[in-house]
Amino acid sequence: MLSRRRNSLWLLCLLTVCCQKIDTTVSPSAGDGEGLSAEDVHVVGTGEGTMECPFTVTDVQTLQLAADKPVWVVGYMVGTAYRSMGNAEFNAEARNNSNILLAADSLCSDAEKCIPVELNSSKLKSAYSLPSNPQRLHHCLLLRGVPSTYLHRKGLREVSAGLWMNGFDVAKVAPEPWGIISL
Repeated sequence: MLSRRRNSLWLLCLLTVCCQKIDTTVSPSAGDGEGLSAEDVHVVGTGEGTMECPFTVTDVQTLQLAADKPVWVVGYMVGTAYRSMGNAEFNAEARNNSNILLAADSLCSDAEKCIPVELNSSKLKSAYSLPSNPQRLHHCLLLRGVPSTYLHRKGLREVSAGLWMNGFDVAKVAPEPWGIISL
């Protein structure tokens, strides 16, 4: 009897070690239904890659981020791209569910200003893909993933968690880019 319990415990430990690492504090299914509101998360700034101070789309495009460490990124779902950024679609009728495009501006329709986000599981596709959530086009998302090249562009892969940020405005916490001041 003791041997059977020990074997069961050994099997449980082995399964735990072999399983994909997923952040259980915020599951991808948190995007189902109405999702969480901005008041539930307390984003207070940007630029650190944490849930409270996530990276922006511009940060992912311009910074040299470690490709082995998951980070939080905030942006607006504006479309999807089928096999390349040249095939980007910025409408709710798009049928590709393998990725989404995040942008700093909710009305962006320029693929050069977007980062691609890989959705590699049925759970992620259901929670965040454009075909599964056409009513969420132009809505804000907070995603946890690994910065990596995807579709020949800097983007996010290995997404492990995310939240729909209902009513959240990234401009309220993100610094404005430097501009030319004319005198």
